[in-house]
Amino acid sequence: MIYAIIFFAKLLEVAIMTVRLVLTTRGKRVAASILSAIEITIWIILTSTVLLGLGDDPMMAVAFGAAFVVGIYMGIFIEDKLALGLQQIEVITNIELAKEITNKLRDRGYGVTTFDCEGREGKKLAVNMKVHRKDVPNTIKILREYEGLFVTVSDIRSLSRGIIERRLFMK
Repeated sequence: MIYAIIFFAKLLEVAIMTVRLVLTTRGKRVAASILSAIEITIWIILTSTVLLGLGDDPMMAVAFGAAFVVGIYMGIFIEDKLALGLQQIEVITNIELAKEITNKLRDRGYGVTTFDCEGREGKKLAVNMKVHRKDVPNTIKILREYEGLFVTVSDIRSLSRGIIERRLFMK
């Protein structure tokens, strides 16, 4: 029973730590601070329990270590499901195809900006949009309908102005 308590408490603590780290890097100070208070409370209680009992029962350390590994995985899984934040998607392709893609995305409610650019094979157009992370898979699905695209996706820490709607895929 004690091994299960150690395992699940450590798993919870590490999962919280992982989500807190992601929130911290995204600038979510209040949420990260609240999670850190929960995390450190669990850590202090759990670590002192394991350290005090380690001489009598070394298997506590095994449960503690195994839970750390699983907790990292679970924290990443949870954060991936929450999909907090924004991402920038940039598509570079030939001018005609870029205009077709831009029209399709705008018809679906995206805010899209285009830029003239030049590649090894001549003039191109860069199609740039900011989307919520939860919307990235659907956006990429639309882009996969086209051949010959150079697509990059990158994180955005903050955005001060612009139009980003959460209802993109409700139309």
